[in-house]
Amino acid sequence: MFSHLTHCKTIGSFLLASMIFFCNNAVADPVLNKILSTHSITLAWVGSAKPISWELNGKPTGMAVDICQGVVDSIKKRYNTNINIQWVEVASAARFEYISHHKADILCAIAGNTSQRNKFVTFSKPWFFTRTNFLAKKSQHINSFEMLSGRTVGAISGGTSALLLSAMNQNINYSISVKLMRSLDEGFDLLEQGHISAFVTDDIIIHSKLSEMTDRDDYQMSTEGFGDVIPYGMVVAKDAGEIESIINDELKYLFISQKFDELYNKWFMSPISPGGENMRQPMSKELIKEKNSYLPTPKTLVGN
Repeated sequence: MFSHLTHCKTIGSFLLASMIFFCNNAVADPVLNKILSTHSITLAWVGSAKPISWELNGKPTGMAVDICQGVVDSIKKRYNTNINIQWVEVASAARFEYISHHKADILCAIAGNTSQRNKFVTFSKPWFFTRTNFLAKKSQHINSFEMLSGRTVGAISGGTSALLLSAMNQNINYSISVKLMRSLDEGFDLLEQGHISAFVTDDIIIHSKLSEMTDRDDYQMSTEGFGDVIPYGMVVAKDAGEIESIINDELKYLFISQKFDELYNKWFMSPISPGGENMRQPMSKELIKEKNSYLPTPKTLVGN
């Protein structure tokens, strides 16, 4: 009888301790709950988007990848737990679907924040800014977006470039034949093979592609781009409010500590292995303004 009571007491103590642990770690965010309960997080990335994300020695690398790994470290410290990272490579055209359908927990890739996308996913605070542009062979003699009229032009399906191209096409009586594709590699390959006259995408992606092309002098892009400036953010599901807050806290830490400058210089102002290309792209005025918004305002000196 005494042994039975002791056994029950032991079980009761275990259940009480488990309940206390659960209550202390319970969060309203179902995505974070899943991460903490499984000790695993799934991070989505897009290849061929140097220096944002691409593959190196069989693993994802790039600035977005570095930021996401910092976010995971923050979760580990905040909840005092171990978390394994599961990386999943996704096509550009499917990257937001992976997040909205909970196939991945965070998108660590090129991700322009638009009002349309905000209906299905949530974006973190901006960490990069870009514009839409085109790449074409000089032999095509395309010097402006108006000169795309009457030609076949490629864009990523569902991307901001495709939407802008569609809007522009309406203004010129649909004289542009738009060819949609699922990946950046496909777009650049079709351009090289002459199946499309131009490929429209984010200017940072075009700069990156040009930096590694041996025949870069055969190509050209617009000097101004078109459309609005587009902020990049990390992307989570609509119900992942806690994860969003953790990402924003990590970005704030990076900006305030100046570690963001180190990351930016690593990927945009230094040679990138293994090819040694250098983007040589200083921070945009929009990114500098975003970074400075996190810095403390100097105290105003008041005279006696």
